[in-house]
Amino acid sequence: MSRHAYWLATLLFAGLVLAKFDPHSGFASLLRFGERWQAQRLPAIRSFSLPTVANSAGYDGQFYAQLALDPLLRDPALATALDSPAYRARRILAPATAAAVGLGQPWWTLQAYALLNVACWFAFAWLLRRTIADAGWLGFARWAGCVFSMGVLDSVRQSLVDLPAMLLLLLAVRSHLQARPSRTGTWLSLAALTKETSLLGSLAVLFDPSAVRAQPLRRAALFAATALPLGLWSLYVASRFPPLAGSSGLGNFSLPLVGAFDQLTLSVHELARGNLDGRYSFAVLALIGLAVQAAVLWRRPQPDSPWWRIGAVYALLLLFLGAWVATMDFTDRTDIQPSR
Repeated sequence: MSRHAYWLATLLFAGLVLAKFDPHSGFASLLRFGERWQAQRLPAIRSFSLPTVANSAGYDGQFYAQLALDPLLRDPALATALDSPAYRARRILAPATAAAVGLGQPWWTLQAYALLNVACWFAFAWLLRRTIADAGWLGFARWAGCVFSMGVLDSVRQSLVDLPAMLLLLLAVRSHLQARPSRTGTWLSLAALTKETSLLGSLAVLFDPSAVRAQPLRRAALFAATALPLGLWSLYVASRFPPLAGSSGLGNFSLPLVGAFDQLTLSVHELARGNLDGRYSFAVLALIGLAVQAAVLWRRPQPDSPWWRIGAVYALLLLFLGAWVATMDFTDRTDIQPSR
């Protein structure tokens, strides 16, 4: 197949990103600052003219971007600038990377964090193109379906940590398939520091059925080493931000299918009343889509494939998602209130 299709798709993405540029604020609109958190912003950026969504709580990117201004968590103002300080601070790798690129300058650090997902998109697209061996239109469709999926684009549009974690997981799988355990463990450790649920991916990658039978202790030790950096960092985070009720992220989970059922019931009820708000329509579509994907995945098990194992373990995680996560409000999160 001609490479033109890949180049055109890449140029399309680049055009979408460039459309977000503003001469005065750069790419800060990708951080999605909300008006309801404006008074709680870190002092270092309060004087900046940042794009702010009116009458909105904004989205997660605004919190990670402010973490990038102080990745060592020394500023006491972080306790009120972040919606859930300990929960956000555990996901430190992306903010720390932006801090290094920004060289300690708040404005450039914000820009660096806003563009981090953009850089990850190009790296992810390139690596995925090399990973998918099919050079025909089917291979292109698989590639485009991944790089232009809602999760990937939302990570770019709202400066989340999902795409960076996915890129690191892709690098880990490539190293695993090349039989490079030390490099695999490094990528997985970095993925866990980007988003702690990447530990599920670590389990799926490292516990290859054939390898576990031959080297069970070695695989267990490698997984423990992979999780160690996140464990040590989490202890440091706990020393800076003592755990508070509702701040651990455990509220994102529920008993199996309870959260999905509650959200589906609420969404269908609201849609039947004529409320076509995106949080309800997209919640129904998301739940249906994820259920179909999980069914297709488990219909033909391929335990020898690391990608199948990753998909399988995350499909099981879907069963335990809470109603708040299942909402997946793709328009705005107006239900978040500033912490006191």
